[in-house]
Order: sequence, then C-alpha cells, then structure tokens
Amino acid sequence: MEVFDDRRCRLGEGPHYDERTNRVVWVDILGRRVLWRDLGSAQRGDLPVDGHVGAAVPRDNGGLVLCLPDGPALLDPDGTLRMLGTYAQADAAAGRPRAADAPAVRSNDAKADPNGRLWVGTTTYDEVPEAAALYRLDVGATTLVRVVEGVTVSNGPAWSPDGTTMYYVDSPTRRVDTFTYDQQTGALGDRAEFVQFPPEWGFPDGICVDAAGGVWVACWGGHAVRRFTADGVLERVVEVPTARVTSCAFAGADLDLLLITTADGTGSGAGLTYVERPGDVVGRPVDRFAG
Repeated sequence: MEVFDDRRCRLGEGPHYDERTNRVVWVDILGRRVLWRDLGSAQRGDLPVDGHVGAAVPRDNGGLVLCLPDGPALLDPDGTLRMLGTYAQADAAAGRPRAADAPAVRSNDAKADPNGRLWVGTTTYDEVPEAAALYRLDVGATTLVRVVEGVTVSNGPAWSPDGTTMYYVDSPTRRVDTFTYDQQTGALGDRAEFVQFPPEWGFPDGICVDAAGGVWVACWGGHAVRRFTADGVLERVVEVPTARVTSCAFAGADLDLLLITTADGTGSGAGLTYVERPGDVVGRPVDRFAG
C-alpha cells in the first residue's frame, strides 16, 4: 500500500474517479474542502466549501453535487452554486417536522444510483441515536424525499452490478444491510442483514462494489478495508496503516486501483489518502447524478 495523497484530512471521505477528467475527487468533511488529484499529471488542488461537506457526487453534465449541512447543492462547472431542497423541508413533508431544539444534522455520505438519482444520508454532530435519515433526490426534482428512518450515522449506499440490490450502512449498528431495489422507481423493498461486524473489526463505514459483485467496506477503528463476496462471506482483508478508515473506491483507466480515505487520529499515517492495487478484481464506473 502506498500514500496516494499526503494532504492530511480531518475527516477524509467519499472518493470517486471521473474518467472524463482522469481525476480522483474526495472530501474533507470537517476541513470544509473538496480535494482532487489528476492521475496522469499528478496535479492536484482543492476547493474550499462554506460548510461541512459530506460528499461531492459527480453530475452527468459536469460539475458536482455538494452535500452541505442543510442539504445538497449543485455546483456548476463555472462555479455557480445552486441550493436544492433542505433536509428540514423533506422531514416536514414526511410528517417529521424538526423541533426547534432538535440536534443539528449534517450530510455524511452520498452516491448516485445507476439511474441517476441522488441518495444522501445524514448524521448529527453528537451521533444522537436514530436522529438522522437517508434521503432520495429524483431526477428533475428539487425536493428531497425522506426514505429510511431511525438512522444514526448514514454511510453508503452502493448497488450490485445488476442494480437490484442496494447496500447500506448505519455505522453504529455494526451492520451492512441490503435492500431489494427497483431501478425504475427507486423504491426500496425488503431489508436484510448482509454482514454483522464483530467488535474487533471496528465499525463499517463507506462502501463500494466491484465489477464481480464484491462489497468493499472501510472499517472505522479497524485498520482495514474488508471485501465480502455477494453472499456475505469475508474474502480478504486489506490492512491500512491507520485506524480510522472511512471509505474506498476504484480508480484509474482500468479501474484497478483501490483508493482509501482516512480520518485524523494517532500516528503519522492518520488522515492521509492511500492506494492499493488488488490485482485480481476491478471496479465499476462511477454513477452520476442526472441533474
């Protein structure tokens, strides 16, 4: 394993690779910035953000969706930022209006699904149990829909190669779950336990799915990324030289590089971004928000 980028993140998260630009993009949530690095030239840069940014999701027409504390915003290629609906609005529409003294929430992790919808989850700053949720933003919509209730720290989601299964993590449960998934409507079906983490593995955090259907899970507090087969069997452990491993994604022209983000903590390797070449599996192209 090598260091991919030595800029130390307070809370590195959500890497993705955009083959149109040959760039890896990720966020430093608490550092309030979006970072990028070009795989060809090794050029790199960062974009300061006015607020804790939980994720930066690529868009079909260029630019990014920035998941800010109150909700997602569209960042156009020319730098224009356009806010979309807020979590508070979605909560009220779902009959869950937020009380004035409710704990503050922020975006935590987000992905686009294979049909271009945005899925974004939240957490509270103090990780108040079951005070957060998972939301969906449909293509062409400006209002979020509250979908999964009773969440504490939302992570993921990710989809199986055939798009019929959605993997999802609520980290304090120490579980990776599955939902049956309707690609046409974005509706979630039955929820089931996919993997239960024992304490020595830490907590499941960010996830990605490779071209063979293997599920890669970053292990917060576990010094590792673990790969599970599609039937939930642990297939390998990739050790990481720091404990707080936050997320992972495949990158490169052949999607054969595994990028791993981490958070600050003890040790010289904390908060750095790493790269590993698995050798026998490759990833899948990133899904983009169609808005």
